[in-house]
Amino acid sequence: MTPTSLLICVVRDQDALRLADVLKERGIAFTKLASTGGFLREGNTTFLIGVDRDRRETVLAIIRECCARREEIVESTVPVNEPIGPFVPQKIKVLKGGGVLFEIPIEYYERF
Repeated sequence: MTPTSLLICVVRDQDALRLADVLKERGIAFTKLASTGGFLREGNTTFLIGVDRDRRETVLAIIRECCARREEIVESTVPVNEPIGPFVPQKIKVLKGGGVLFEIPIEYYERF
């Protein structure tokens, strides 16, 4: 089938491997690009995915599942007295995951 949309999906590097694995398992073709920029303000990966109408919702569900924002608890050492003092491990909540998705309609497509 001919793709009807191009999805440009910018995700955090930590989610890119899982997303790529699930897309491969489902037989969904994609191009993966290492990228940096202002959308996520840290290491990220850009996926280019051509989709037809029949698979669009499936692909969007995969992206949402693999790249959803979530809270994680990490251990951080912060000084008790600034600027110099003993370091005490503390557990803090941080947001991980998430991304940015653009959908562009395709007017013409040619494979060669």
